[in-house]
Amino acid sequence: MSGVGPAASDPDALLQVRDLCKYFDNDSGLLGSVGLDDEFPYVTRSSSNVRAVDGVSFDIKEGETLGLVGESGCGKSTLARTVLRLLEPTSGSVYFQGEDLASLSGEPLRRMRKDMQMIFQDPQSSLDPRMKVGPIVEEPMQAHGMLDEEGREARAKELLEKVGLDPQHYNRYPHAFSGGQRQRVNLARALSVNPDFIVCDEPVSALDVSIQAQVLNTMEELQDEFDLTYLFIAHDLSVIRHISDRVAVMYLGNVVELADKEELFENPKHPYTRALLDAIPVPDPRSGGREELLSGDVPSPIDPPSGCRFRTRCPKLIQPETYDMTDETWRSVVRFQRAVKRRAFEETDPDALRGRYFDDGVPSGDAGTLLDEALDHIERDEWDDAEAILTERFADESVCATAKPAYEVESALTDGRHYAACHLRRDEAVASAVDEGASDGAARLGAPEADD
Repeated sequence: MSGVGPAASDPDALLQVRDLCKYFDNDSGLLGSVGLDDEFPYVTRSSSNVRAVDGVSFDIKEGETLGLVGESGCGKSTLARTVLRLLEPTSGSVYFQGEDLASLSGEPLRRMRKDMQMIFQDPQSSLDPRMKVGPIVEEPMQAHGMLDEEGREARAKELLEKVGLDPQHYNRYPHAFSGGQRQRVNLARALSVNPDFIVCDEPVSALDVSIQAQVLNTMEELQDEFDLTYLFIAHDLSVIRHISDRVAVMYLGNVVELADKEELFENPKHPYTRALLDAIPVPDPRSGGREELLSGDVPSPIDPPSGCRFRTRCPKLIQPETYDMTDETWRSVVRFQRAVKRRAFEETDPDALRGRYFDDGVPSGDAGTLLDEALDHIERDEWDDAEAILTERFADESVCATAKPAYEVESALTDGRHYAACHLRRDEAVASAVDEGASDGAARLGAPEADD
């Protein structure tokens, strides 16, 4: 499939990810994907895939930190593990130092792993409780044939000191350390083979706030000293803002926005990013200034929405061109459609529902006729019919449902590009291309693709 992500931009990047997909077979387990055959009275198995990562592209420059943020279950950790070939990609390519990792295997891949390391989320379960800290740090060096026994011990003690631990702790077991100290041990282990690139999978989420700051500061100091490049995964936006140079926002297997850190925080282009920022607690809850917070559940990655993955929850769904409603009326229609989908009603009287969802009355024309028809179905307790009318004739006719968005626009705060997978950015992308005198216009910047 064609990737849904930023286009190739930096041939000199340390890491280049192109159209990366990772699907999981949903047929595992005793009752996995069990379905009943309508014709024969026995159990059959249906095949389906969980699209954990679905067409992701991005670059990471040497020496920078790319922050990766998104809700739990959006595919961040799966993406990280697939990039490192800890999971086999379904399709796509990962170029590291110019080599396609997806095509490597055996000894060439093992040698390449020395330059790529990972720090895991849980500092306790990622350390073998039966091994002392010294041998834990030495183990990667031994696996890659680095130094002799005496040299490995000296380097392990040096690294323990570099990450802020006492070299005399070499012979202690992991249980003798606090959570923050254990994560420092993980950091020392990752550094032991002189890597160029480290994936940090929520490395501070299990730590107290004060300890988080210490570990983050240590990581920044080590990045400068060892010329490291980080892919830093977190769900805490304050952590991402502290340590990242650029930020990628992920939703349901897709990267929906990517920009320089300050540009993304100060000038978010995607409604999902704005919703994440609006969800950050503020010291004074009376201060206001928040947009509408997200409602509804994340769709299943087995059958994700067509077009924009976020459209089923987006507070700014674009109105189909066949209707001519005011923005306020269109928002009321979307709110009503989603309420019907959730069966969020105690009252099913049509007049009561009109008053509840349409203060100024049901819109005129075809839109009003469809809404009246749906209200009649609700009154007769025909929920599926009402949902089908509202979904097919309103939500599914929006450009958000019929085309995959992919736009790059001018950054307001930097000289770089700002990627956003949102059709609200169409005009900005076109204007940006025209201003530059580009002959192929928005297509060069990532115009929407027809949905498959």
